[in-house]
Amino acid sequence: MEPLAAHPLKCSGPKVKIFAVLLSMVLCTMMLFLLQLKFLKPRINSFYAFEVKDAKGRTVSLEKFKGKILQGRNHGGIFGSI
Repeated sequence: MEPLAAHPLKCSGPKVKIFAVLLSMVLCTMMLFLLQLKFLKPRINSFYAFEVKDAKGRTVSLEKFKGKILQGRNHGGIFGSI
């Protein structure tokens, strides 16, 4: 049994080889881009789409406070949130 190998090109000139390499690079780049789109989390468009925990540990949607004055703080700094 012979090992698996790439199918030899009929026109094996240098231009054809360069084209084959470029084509494979483009296809790999496109596949990586599509995989990245598939696994990206959807972006949150609004501050009010977040859910937080109140002092008693219950989940509260910020949609409840829409139209009121809120003070939001970013506690994630260089070392992350504690």
